[in-house]
Amino acid sequence: MNKAIVLAVDADKRHGPAAADMTAALCRDSGDKVIVLHVHEFAVGRWGRMQVDCSDGQGEAVVHQVVTDLKQAGVTAEGEIREAQLGHIARNILAAADEHDARMIVLGSGGHADLPHLPFGSVAHRVLHLARRPVLVVPQPSGTDEAQSEPDAVAAAD
Repeated sequence: MNKAIVLAVDADKRHGPAAADMTAALCRDSGDKVIVLHVHEFAVGRWGRMQVDCSDGQGEAVVHQVVTDLKQAGVTAEGEIREAQLGHIARNILAAADEHDARMIVLGSGGHADLPHLPFGSVAHRVLHLARRPVLVVPQPSGTDEAQSEPDAVAAAD
């Protein structure tokens, strides 16, 4: 029985392609459906409610492009947009995975973190530590590794 894979994407286009390619490869073998998820992050303060993750429409455009690319590769895919309060993107990704009964969560890593040698960013770090299902974190290719056919990946399962 086919299940779903949640592919969490952000508006930074450097993170998405490697994770999307890895997800497509996984789904070609398993026949799983891909839920391409972007979570908008909002801050609330005296100024009101403000979107802080990307400009209006940017997340939707990324989701649309990834869904289109996956479908062209023969993968069943659909897009989903959610909203989260500042600092709660990881929990929204996990909630989406639970709602879709995903067999796996896939997300790209930007390599930006407070610790210089941590190989993944804070959202990926939180998802890895809070998840109760397998998580695949796909690093962005370095300048010299872009020619590789398949990116290296860091995988963790709870």
